[in-house]
Amino acid sequence: MKLKTVFARFYKSFNYDHIRRVHAQAQPKPWEMLDGIWYPYIEVHIDPNITTIVGANESGKSHLLSAIEKALSGKGFEQRDLCRYSPFFSVERGKSFWPHLGLEWSDLTPEEKDGLRRDIDSGSITIDSFAMFREGPDKLQIFVHRSDEQPASFAIQPDRIAVFGQGWLPRSFRIKPDVALPNSVALGWLIDASIPSGLLSTRQGRASLMSGAMELWQTLAPGHAHFAQQAEQFHKKWSPIFTPLAASDRHISRETEALSLAKDLLVELGNVEPTKLEDLAKALSDGADGYANALVTRINEQLAKELNFPKWWVQDRDFSLRITPREFDLVFTVRDRTGTEYTFAERSSGLKYFLSYLIQSRCHKPAADRFELLLMDEPDAYLSAEAQQDLLKIFDDFANPRSDARPVQVVYVTHSPFLIDKNHAERVRVLQKGAGFDGTRVIRNASQNHYEPLRSAFGGFVGETAFVGACNLLVEGVGDQIILAGIARLIVGPDVPESDTLDLNRIVIVPCGSATQVPYMIHLVRGRDAIRPPVIVLLDSDKAGNDSTKIIKNDPKMKRLLAPEYVLQLGDVKEAASGLPRPLTEIEDMLSLPLAVAATNRYLSEVQKYRETPPPMISEERVSEILKAKPQPLFDALGQAVGDDWHIDKIGFARAIVEICTNSTSNPALSASIDKFVDRVRSLFRGLNTMRRKAERDASHERVSVAVDRLRKIFLADNPNQATREQARFFLEQVEDSLDDSIEADAIRTSLRSLNRDFKLDEELTAVVPDYEQFGIRLAALKNAFELNRGSPG
Repeated sequence: MKLKTVFARFYKSFNYDHIRRVHAQAQPKPWEMLDGIWYPYIEVHIDPNITTIVGANESGKSHLLSAIEKALSGKGFEQRDLCRYSPFFSVERGKSFWPHLGLEWSDLTPEEKDGLRRDIDSGSITIDSFAMFREGPDKLQIFVHRSDEQPASFAIQPDRIAVFGQGWLPRSFRIKPDVALPNSVALGWLIDASIPSGLLSTRQGRASLMSGAMELWQTLAPGHAHFAQQAEQFHKKWSPIFTPLAASDRHISRETEALSLAKDLLVELGNVEPTKLEDLAKALSDGADGYANALVTRINEQLAKELNFPKWWVQDRDFSLRITPREFDLVFTVRDRTGTEYTFAERSSGLKYFLSYLIQSRCHKPAADRFELLLMDEPDAYLSAEAQQDLLKIFDDFANPRSDARPVQVVYVTHSPFLIDKNHAERVRVLQKGAGFDGTRVIRNASQNHYEPLRSAFGGFVGETAFVGACNLLVEGVGDQIILAGIARLIVGPDVPESDTLDLNRIVIVPCGSATQVPYMIHLVRGRDAIRPPVIVLLDSDKAGNDSTKIIKNDPKMKRLLAPEYVLQLGDVKEAASGLPRPLTEIEDMLSLPLAVAATNRYLSEVQKYRETPPPMISEERVSEILKAKPQPLFDALGQAVGDDWHIDKIGFARAIVEICTNSTSNPALSASIDKFVDRVRSLFRGLNTMRRKAERDASHERVSVAVDRLRKIFLADNPNQATREQARFFLEQVEDSLDDSIEADAIRTSLRSLNRDFKLDEELTAVVPDYEQFGIRLAALKNAFELNRGSPG
């Protein structure tokens, strides 16, 4: 069973659908009439897999999640949830009113259909889907949808509402977005969770108690007479003890949730035997350090195996989570690609929250007897842009599990463009707060039209979020961006090879405005910071594209910013140009004539809404004549066919192309043309992905180079004039520990061995390094070892 639609009216910020009520073609649905007056529900359609709810502040995003929970369970209904600007918000006696909520369900299994039939006392009714509407805690109405028939209505008796759907109706659960993994957890609490949170369960709590004990001893030590004289100071001396005891219930509850999360990590997810934690505590208490270290090593190995953190935290494949014993505690530490170990206090809070979400998701056990809904409210508040992209993988694992577990439908609310899966723009739902009494409304077709409806939700275009943790594809114009992104979304799927499409969560398509602006954009992205994000470039094969390509490939300064191999011109993609009757100069030339004419006429039909004169619908014959008379780019020929009184905008034309390709079933006559166009774009994607992979490898090399050079500078600052061979050898070991598994790192390892051999660092360890100046020069060359080994002049 899948949630298909959420209905809300008179609920918090959801009043009713004012626009539908006045629309000339809209018709009331059976459940929308109230005392003979039509109040259309606000409807939010839910994706079968994952739904992303976005919107500005106070637009009703979080209210939607609570509406799902209350409509599903019937629990939590309160009259104060009534929309304050609804026509029924009143204090008049006898005018009590409740908000109305509903859910529509589809894809019922035979067992779920049988359960519904039992609960509505209709054993033979045909069921395609059904909707349930709660108009308060004691009123539940069911509408059963049947093929080619009006929905059948069933009122559930008040005494049976509480048990409706038990055993077959899906249930919802949440991942708590504001509970982070703690910095440490007391071994005593792991063994006995009855220890009060905030006291013996944390190092801070124990420190506070010890401080209080010392204060108390200073008061009592001189004797009872002195104690009596100090009565006025009694409260002050005891306050350190009372402080942890006086913690608020909410604080204690949140702390307990964090500690429970740590226990889930070790015992549930890590599958560590609880008695081994008791053994560890006893070993630490007895001073049996060898045995304790052996247990800790095994626990860390178990965590690495079960958590498989690099699968989820793609920003650092060498990242690992570890535990380290400290007196009575287990401290959580992390080790990154440099081999350096940090405590949580030394890392950003985003890591702790991401780990929390991962642990909560991995420890959740899907119900064996029913489907589930995961609801999550604004997880972006604590996560970096890259961590948000990693969180999308967790959501996808719920919706499309790799095991035989039941899929979980995901609905989440976000303020961040980085939590939008750009490969699935159809999943985005935009809520907007209307003016006056309108309340929340749903923006339809939010993913179309270059994401313009998201402007009010995010304060800018999604395209403006480039250069953050992704490979950046620079293109000439917005039209190119729309076509490439639209076709990538069209063909993405589990059966499509990764090289045949663009992963829009991994590669950001950045329109530069024109070919002449591309070199400047390269400077903005690659020329201002030490860490350069990977960039590839796609240019047309016309004069402007050729000129920009020459600048990028031949100008010495530009070549230092971007290697010439990362620039691709359309005319060089031979596979995409195969079978075309014209040279491939711009992306529109990949279109066959029928598809190009259809897109033009579609665009003109849209523009006609804003002009009094009818548009000149063009024909394939007319465009063909123009191309025969004068060979030229296809888009120019289309413009000539339209005439001087009309203009084809490339952005609008690109949208028309994507819309036709996306809805290919509605026009079978164009299916062959669409298939040819998509195949040509696939071949372009293959070329772009080849460049992307190499650019990402080089970017990884740059990050390794920066780390190595940073270590070199520290070593030379500590040893400016000389160093012993032992100090130098220790430095080389530190550099080697910072390397990853890339071929660039292998080149640095080779250079490290040469340094060790050439300067005889294994001999006479207390002697100084010979020819220290030359040693420093060789160290400076470490970061360029890969280029030096392959013979590049750099």
